[in-house]
Amino acid sequence: MKKSILIGVVAMSLAGCYEQAPTGQACLGADNDSLVEGLGGVCKKGDIVATKNPAHFCDFNYSVTFNGYNSAFCVYVGEQRESRSK
Repeated sequence: MKKSILIGVVAMSLAGCYEQAPTGQACLGADNDSLVEGLGGVCKKGDIVATKNPAHFCDFNYSVTFNGYNSAFCVYVGEQRESRSK
């Protein structure tokens, strides 16, 4: 899992120019493979996160790495989108 996160972070950093740069930090739990859904507010806007719900948590202005489990590594929007939480 750590290798996958590293590959995701490197791919995103090489993806091109950004209007507002990500923090450059990967927001992970104590086991280094937690999803943002279970981290309870410790991640900051712009952090690289892993999520099972990309439409809820990802900033799609940035490159997103999806995998076969319909989850993603992405730049965190800073909160769960209100339109997705209803």
